[in-house]
Amino acid sequence: MSFTRLTDSFGRPIDYLRISVTDRCNFRCIYCLPPEGFASLGRDDLLTFEEIARVAQIFLQMGGKKLRLTGGEALVRKDITKLVSKLSKLKGLKNLGLTTNGFYLKELARSLKKAGLKTINVSLDSVLPSRFAQLTGVDQFKKVWEGVEAALLCGLKTKINVVVLRGISPAEIISFGEMARDLPLEIRFIEFMPLCGSGWHPEWMLPIHGVREILKKHFSLIPMVRGAEVAEAYQIQGGQGVLGFIASMTEPFCSRCSRMRLTADGRLHPCLFSNLQFNLKEKLRGGWADHEIAYAIAHAVGQKPAGHGVLWPIQDPSQFPKIRFLGG
Repeated sequence: MSFTRLTDSFGRPIDYLRISVTDRCNFRCIYCLPPEGFASLGRDDLLTFEEIARVAQIFLQMGGKKLRLTGGEALVRKDITKLVSKLSKLKGLKNLGLTTNGFYLKELARSLKKAGLKTINVSLDSVLPSRFAQLTGVDQFKKVWEGVEAALLCGLKTKINVVVLRGISPAEIISFGEMARDLPLEIRFIEFMPLCGSGWHPEWMLPIHGVREILKKHFSLIPMVRGAEVAEAYQIQGGQGVLGFIASMTEPFCSRCSRMRLTADGRLHPCLFSNLQFNLKEKLRGGWADHEIAYAIAHAVGQKPAGHGVLWPIQDPSQFPKIRFLGG
């Protein structure tokens, strides 16, 4: 069965689906968890692996190419390698990735790779164990770094996601650069985004251009072709890795956005910054046929906004979406 290919009303091809497999997380990152906390979803609220695979297969039949598993913390979902194995076999898939805080990565890296995972993104916001503990609420820097090493050793394409907050020092920024120089890693510096409701602190926001300038003064950076990628990337001359910069707030790249987000409880979001959502779970459990699910996905794509509409500097916090996205 063939379906209409996914192109939004602004002519952007939509080929990348981020799938949250859980809203639970074993870390308590200060920029992610709202101060008031939140009520976790019940087991029956979560999409099953079969439901996730069904949505993914329909998406791929509509021209999708990339899938990424996120959370919460994706690796706390029981039997996550079984889902990876199921998705990796889907026809039309070009890349299967996963975003993690790295806590369970040392134990699972090899089995994830064997199951068909291609890329892994590890959140690591500091190279200083004490600051890492302050940011994440857990004193586990060593365990996370061992997870990064395990991913590299088993051949996973590995990226480090660094959410840049005020307080990070030039020396620490340079240390991340040295990490990308000496190891086959992509270090991606990401601007703090208002995706956690009342957890947003504008005073923590650090525009990415300052980080980029520090690194340009210490390394010879060779620009890479960006295409539809979210990161502005540079190869380090004479080095093994790559430096990337994701400036969603100060240098938005919405005109190139190819992504949608499926939440753990089955809501499809055309834009991370939008309250707009489409309930696929009720359709999956309501007996809808594949072509009807495809129509619902195409309708959601047609509602994708031109941009996220959150301008920096932010004057009005009411711009923020009321939805909660935790983790990747």
